[in-house]
Order: sequence, then C-alpha cells, then structure tokens
Amino acid sequence: MPLSSVHLPTALVVRYRACDRETVDSALVDTPRHLDALTIDIGKHGILTPLSLGFNEEFGTLDGNHRIAVALRLGLELVPVTLFRQPLTPRPGHAQPMLPEDLIILQNAAESAITLVTHDQQ
Repeated sequence: MPLSSVHLPTALVVRYRACDRETVDSALVDTPRHLDALTIDIGKHGILTPLSLGFNEEFGTLDGNHRIAVALRLGLELVPVTLFRQPLTPRPGHAQPMLPEDLIILQNAAESAITLVTHDQQ
C-alpha cells in the first residue's frame, strides 16, 4: 500500500535506481533531448510526480530513473518519494541490495508518512 510522499536525500534514493539514464541508450526514452526537456521542466516546476520506492529488508526498487537522473543534474538535495513495502520477490533486473542504514531511514520515513496520512484523513 503506497503512503504519502516524503522528501528523502537524493543520494539515498539514487542507490536504488535500476540504471543510470545518462548512460543507458534506449532509442525511445533515453535521448539527450528527452532528458534535457525533463531537466528544463523540473528546473522550472520541481518534481511534480513523486518517485516510487519499494523496499524491504533485502532490496529496494525505484520507479523514476529519469527523474532521479535529472535531480542529480540539477543538484537537488531532496526528492519527493512515495514509499511502499515491496514483496519479497524482486522485479528481475530492477532491485538493488538494501543497505542496513538506508533501511532504518526508509522505515522511519514510512512511519512518518503513515502519520501524515492518518492526520490528513481526520
């Protein structure tokens, strides 16, 4: 179940990307023009759609590899992220090993997000 979005350090979130969109060549989505346009948009408006980070004790999976690439380009220290508990079977080729120190931060952030959802619903 997804939670409210929280702001997390870009340096933490980037560890769970499936690939670096600056170096992967996919003719449909990884053109320099695509990332340049996204950089301009995020530079003007910020990241409007939070990244999605699924996690458990073993691994993390990020949805938002283009947005995190742009966050790095722009030097953003924090990015909006929606957290959710990930099933124990990772999506092939996307999961990255979970660092123990990151797990603590993510669990605390998820608890904060639950508190935010509870307060927003009252």
